Amino acid sequence: MRRTIHIIHAPINLGLRKHPDGKERGCGKLPEVLEQIGFHDSVKPHDVIKLSQPVYPAFEQYDDGALNGRPIASFSITLADEVEKALERQGFPLVLGGDCSVLIGSTLALKRKGRYGLIHLDAHPDYYNKLNKDKAVVAGMDLALVSGKGTELLTNLENHRPYIRSRDVVSFGYREADPEQEIIQEATADGITCWSAARVQKLGIEQVADDVLTFISQTEVEGFWLHLDADILDAAIMPCVDCPESEGLQWDELTILLNRILSSPKVIGMDVTILDPDLDIRHEVTRTFSALLTKVLRVDSNPTRGSVRS
Repeated sequence: MRRTIHIIHAPINLGLRKHPDGKERGCGKLPEVLEQIGFHDSVKPHDVIKLSQPVYPAFEQYDDGALNGRPIASFSITLADEVEKALERQGFPLVLGGDCSVLIGSTLALKRKGRYGLIHLDAHPDYYNKLNKDKAVVAGMDLALVSGKGTELLTNLENHRPYIRSRDVVSFGYREADPEQEIIQEATADGITCWSAARVQKLGIEQVADDVLTFISQTEVEGFWLHLDADILDAAIMPCVDCPESEGLQWDELTILLNRILSSPKVIGMDVTILDPDLDIRHEVTRTFSALLTKVLRVDSNPTRGSVRS
């Protein structure tokens, strides 16, 4: 990969409920922790944009069925502005979340520019919406929202619904033991291509990577956004997420998959979500995850590193 990386810190936790004891989740700390342990120095970004973390409301507020929907909508527009700027500079925006709600702002930026596709790597289909669940967290709705299904407040920012067409999405990594199989079936019926993590055991990671690249090459869009939720990894090696799942990918499998996906020039940006440093006190898992990201994103030839601005 030889594209100029523009890192965008998107430290948002609003897409998840607080812990049962009332403590806010810590996935919004991931961008700063990655910077502290040397990730930024390793990938040598052109610049680092740091968005302010939105304050988590004291009381639960559902806006048309979406927890914290209004502040998430506001944050999404701010994030979209920064993603769009990076794209206009012919850079590769790397959005470090935060929870999966960062997908809304990322794809809104794409819709402002044209028709784009989405590679959604996640242990869950994230396809809750008003038709199958009265109230839900946005991190469990993001795929439905960006493909135009759900609350108007988040699906139609700037009158741009849908940000990504369903037929331009491939979602990989859900577990076949997921009790919410009806939601996966709903996403498939709506036109989203859904493949389970078990596909790796059946076909091998190289074949799965080939399948994703075939999808990319055969889909008539201007480019693709890559969404990476850390919970695509097996719970035994990635326990520090809000909902770890067994039967996921191993480190080497994810490395191969990302290397192959990022080899495509049609992949023009990426977000990383859900890893919670508060659940990884010694940062051992976070360091391994950082090393994986560095391996697949390192720029061998990059302009002089720019400044950091908040």
